[in-house]
Amino acid sequence: MRKHNPDQIPLDFTRAAAVCPTLPLCPVNLLPSAVVALDDPLLKVSNLVIREQFRAQATFDQMLDELHAISHVAEQRRQYGDRAAVGLGGPRTYQDVGTAESAMDWMHDHELHRANQIKLALPSAGEEVEAARLRIQLRIAARKANRLKAAA
Repeated sequence: MRKHNPDQIPLDFTRAAAVCPTLPLCPVNLLPSAVVALDDPLLKVSNLVIREQFRAQATFDQMLDELHAISHVAEQRRQYGDRAAVGLGGPRTYQDVGTAESAMDWMHDHELHRANQIKLALPSAGEEVEAARLRIQLRIAARKANRLKAAA
């Protein structure tokens, strides 16, 4: 038996075992559970109460990071280009009416649901205005307190 030369590339054409048996041609980083686990308990929470539960578990930055990660994986799937290989099947029902394709077309249903949950949990414009108003009032109160200290 010949010894393998380390400078040569071995020609091994045996297929590696698929990570996901139902999607054998799907790259690991594009699997349905790449970002959001299929059995994530938050996916079962009603949209009416998701805001409080999601905000209790994640910060604003964590929510944005997860939303960006979901979008990034969907964009990678779009670039991969094979809907069947990544487990998406045919086009979504509205794609045949001349709408532009987006990364959301390449998300699995549970990822679309999580993206919606995150968007519901993120602060609204009114909440951000109220938080800014509170911060301004606190700064004004701190300046007044410092002036009173300096005058005394």
